[in-house]
Amino acid sequence: MTRFIAAMDHSGGSTGGVLERYGREYDEHNKMERVHEMRLRMVNSPAFNDHTVWAAILYKDTVTRGMVNLLDEKGIDSFLKIDDGCDENGMLKQFPVKQMCEFATNGLGKPIYGTKMRSIIKDINAVDAILKQQFTLAWTIQEYGLMPIIEPEVPIDHPDKELIEQELYELLEEYLHARDWKCILKLTPPEVPNLYHNLTVHPTVDKVVFLSGGYATAEACRRLSMNNDISASFSRALSEGLYHNQTDEVFNARIAQNIKMINEASSI
Repeated sequence: MTRFIAAMDHSGGSTGGVLERYGREYDEHNKMERVHEMRLRMVNSPAFNDHTVWAAILYKDTVTRGMVNLLDEKGIDSFLKIDDGCDENGMLKQFPVKQMCEFATNGLGKPIYGTKMRSIIKDINAVDAILKQQFTLAWTIQEYGLMPIIEPEVPIDHPDKELIEQELYELLEEYLHARDWKCILKLTPPEVPNLYHNLTVHPTVDKVVFLSGGYATAEACRRLSMNNDISASFSRALSEGLYHNQTDEVFNARIAQNIKMINEASSI
């Protein structure tokens, strides 16, 4: 059975754009409540179930509103976004990793399965530093019994995207070789199909998933389908075509269509 990870972890900085695409008015005081309502509507859709969705990545605010318990009742695991965003170079800003891990293991509701932190590779010369930072933090995370998702995103419009991806693949092999614990890799769909396929069978890698990175659902799924043994962790491609003013029938039909496309493009 093929299932994917629903990325539902928009923080305060990116929530405005999500709500604007959703057609929902908001202000700075209610935007997190409004986006939580959107997420609840998605999770409560019939097609969003443990036959189609393995896990969801959540922002801390969503966890404190009880989403982990709701997902657990549906047989779906939860991951916690733990980072505080990136600096101008794409490196993770300093954040209280141990405090976030303690929240994930002893926070509200059911235990959380793992964590996620996203870096952005803006320059090929930054790949090594970004991976060193990610894997150093992942070591601490796994000590708490959590599964770390390592996400070194390559922007889909980067002029050197293919070159960066080759460098990323080679350095990932080096970093993974020196580890004896499990992680999940969340990567941008590469320009060269199956570039990352060897990583899917690496003993340190639990699974490889692709982000949608701003691609439309159809394009994200097309790129995903060209790679073997890889599933998805889509955000925008999952919520594409969903609007606040839709009837439940229309809303549920659209998210069911998106989920079906994503699962058919996956191959785990």
